[in-house]
This record gives sequence, structure tokens and C-alpha cells, in this order.
Amino acid sequence: MKMITITLNGERTGIPEGSSVLDLLSIAGADRKQVAVVVNETIIRPADRSATTLKENDQVDLLVFAGGG
Repeated sequence: MKMITITLNGERTGIPEGSSVLDLLSIAGADRKQVAVVVNETIIRPADRSATTLKENDQVDLLVFAGGG
């Protein structure tokens, strides 16, 4: 399987070519409901995660919502 390299939360990481944002969330073990995803400074809405394919050198940030007070 061919791999591509992306930057995930500031760190270079390899993922399988053709991976979607939804695939990345599974790979990263992220809770899909509690995370905001930004790819190349664009917010990816939950409805678009399976259709958004990651490409070589994409910059991805996973932002976790935390409650508090």
C-alpha cells in the first residue's frame, strides 16, 4: 500500500494514500463527535469528512472540544 505524508497537529506522519478525513480520525483514535477538523486552514464539516480525501503534504489539525468551567 502506498503511503503519503501529512502534517498532523504539527508532526509529520504517514497515512495510506486515498485516506479520507474520516479514515484519519479512525487511524488517530479520535472521537468523531468531540473533534473539529481543519485541513489547510479550512474547517471540514462532519458531513464532508468521508468525501474529503487527504493529499501529500496536507496540513491537518484535530481540535478537541473540552468542557470546563
